Amino acid sequence: MPAQPSAPPRFLVCAGSTRERLDRVRDWGNIFTGGTGFDIARALAAYGPVDLVTSNRDHLSLVRSGSLAAHPIRGFAFRTHADLRAQLAHLIPHGGYTAISMSAAVSDYTPTGSFAVVDRQPAENGLQRWLVRDVHAGKVSSSHGQIAISGTQTEKLVDLIRSAWGHTGLLVKFKLEVGIDQTELLAIGERSRQASNADLLVANTLEMVEGDRPGAWLLGDGEPRWVDRPVLELGQRAGQHRPMDDRRLGAGVHSGRRPGRGGDGPAPVESHERSSGRRGLRMARPPARRSRGRRGPGRPGSRAARAPCGRG
Repeated sequence: MPAQPSAPPRFLVCAGSTRERLDRVRDWGNIFTGGTGFDIARALAAYGPVDLVTSNRDHLSLVRSGSLAAHPIRGFAFRTHADLRAQLAHLIPHGGYTAISMSAAVSDYTPTGSFAVVDRQPAENGLQRWLVRDVHAGKVSSSHGQIAISGTQTEKLVDLIRSAWGHTGLLVKFKLEVGIDQTELLAIGERSRQASNADLLVANTLEMVEGDRPGAWLLGDGEPRWVDRPVLELGQRAGQHRPMDDRRLGAGVHSGRRPGRGGDGPAPVESHERSSGRRGLRMARPPARRSRGRRGPGRPGSRAARAPCGRG
């Protein structure tokens, strides 16, 4: 009897950004639109079915139209942190995913109150004393000279992927920082990767993105690796037209198991905005002057402005 073909790998990609209500007509969020995650989902769909959880309604419409890749992409919508948590809690425990790419920009805080600022006085050690009046309403009035919004820290959803929802496959996390140097970025990124038990983390700063030669820092068990954006673009185009092979996806993706620590691991995502490649991808080492990281927001209307930031 001929051997039965093995089932293709399954992937979950989180894209876009959460938005949290300030009142019934206003919200807060961020500038990211889910372009990175959408490109990752399309690249992965060359190898197996993809579940795309995104806030971008245009991308969901494209997914519903079908014919985007060799394997199907299913779309799931979210708007708020609570929406995204509910979707992931429903999908991950029984999804059997080979790899999860958590590229959505998830709000770190959710609003809990609106206050008119009556007075502010400096205090010792950089502290301030504020006198405020609660003005929360269905629509906060525009008559106040100054207002303050209080926010409560949200749950870090990426930390629940393994601990609460039992994912045992590859996990790729994303991290964006502002106003720090490369050494600090890599240290923060590695701590963040370990805190979430992620196999790979893509890290950069907002300042890095706006340079003339952007790319991505990829952190794993080995030495941090740098990939220029043109290399990532080439990888994505190749991924859409070539069959899956061990050199790029690695045994972890084929089997659904997490990669072994210390050896060459899988490179499950090859996208022009972010590559989830580990040491299976050949990555150029950066020159000392080029301390740029993963793609993030660019100037309004630019291609880079589509990329969501990683959540720490």
